[in-house]
Amino acid sequence: MSDASGIETATDVPQQVPLRRNKGFRMLWIGQLLSDTGTQISGIAYPLLILALTHSVVLAGVVGTVRAITVLCLQLPAGALSDRFDRPLTMIICDITRTVLLALLGILIVLDLASWQVVLVVSLIEGAAGAIFDPSAAAALPGIVPDGQLEQAWAATEGRTYGASLAGPALGGVLFGMGRAVPFLADAVSFAVSFGTVSRIRGRFRPESAGGRKALWREVTDGLRVVWQVPILRATVIQTPLLNFAFSGVIFSITLAMRQGGTSTAVIGLVQAAIAAGGLLGAVVAPRLQGRMRLATLATTITLAGALLFGAAALLIPSPLVAAPVALALLLAPAANAALVAAVLRSAPEDMRGRVISTVMMAATALATLAPLIAGLIIQHASGAWAVGVFAATTAVAAVLCLTLPGFRQAESPAAAPG
Repeated sequence: MSDASGIETATDVPQQVPLRRNKGFRMLWIGQLLSDTGTQISGIAYPLLILALTHSVVLAGVVGTVRAITVLCLQLPAGALSDRFDRPLTMIICDITRTVLLALLGILIVLDLASWQVVLVVSLIEGAAGAIFDPSAAAALPGIVPDGQLEQAWAATEGRTYGASLAGPALGGVLFGMGRAVPFLADAVSFAVSFGTVSRIRGRFRPESAGGRKALWREVTDGLRVVWQVPILRATVIQTPLLNFAFSGVIFSITLAMRQGGTSTAVIGLVQAAIAAGGLLGAVVAPRLQGRMRLATLATTITLAGALLFGAAALLIPSPLVAAPVALALLLAPAANAALVAAVLRSAPEDMRGRVISTVMMAATALATLAPLIAGLIIQHASGAWAVGVFAATTAVAAVLCLTLPGFRQAESPAAAPG
């Protein structure tokens, strides 16, 4: 509810109840669990389909790379768009678009009418819809859960993501074996369910200042300016790229080094699952840490521990035991990410949340796209142990930044809220 002047009133503030009883959050979480799993399913099915259609590994790689670049380039304008329009409505339109596209692709595959060009177009549009959906979902979160539960809500989101990353790829391979169209039809169903759950979320999610708008590129620039001016946001875009780069590089290095050492793909898959299980367990314990550790403490702890554990992992490669220290390094990641995202959302003006969160997310993930290339070069010219050692050193640099950047020290987390 808003008063006559259009200013948000206290009745707009979500009532604090346990998250499991918060219908809006429950609907968002369930829908996103299914759609995230569907995205993981189609993520492995796209290259498999390209290979089946063309027998070209190069084309399969091209499709994946072009999609990744497209999503990266759309993140900043997508954040600006999420600040212009009603956020759940934007999410619904994206879900409908993805449902129709993937269902159409499945039908074309069944009719033997799909070509690699069609798959590329579908992949790009579906990825673009996802790039627009994500900042709208993140920016809507403070309108769904109370401020004191933002950490807990994002920890649950982290758990959802890890769960989808564990189940999705394996399920995608099984479904593709049942039929080329099956994984894409399953993904279409997941987005249809997400549409149904998001449409049941109630609340005011349209930014108040959505009336007088500038050109889109000027709004993007405004978001960049805010991120650089606010200490916690500036610290985040400086430090988190290094940390994500290191984690991505370590995981990729393990895969390459183990394969180079003659380890079977089945064992490599189990190692990756064990590593992801560390993050999933961390998401389970994250609520217990809510309000008990300051953001600066969490960030410093995870980076220092990560540097030491990655150093240990470098000594264990190519043994499957390398999964243990990396999984341990991921244990604190959900709690740290939850505290960080909550601080970012609190620091962003309500009508700029989409732009701020998309800017932070893009900065946090952009450098990680280079991790596979760097890992491959180091392993080719040195060894897997050296590659993991380099990423361990990068994590140590991130730890130093946690100690020196004032934004982390100034950020405070609210007291623990009941779950």
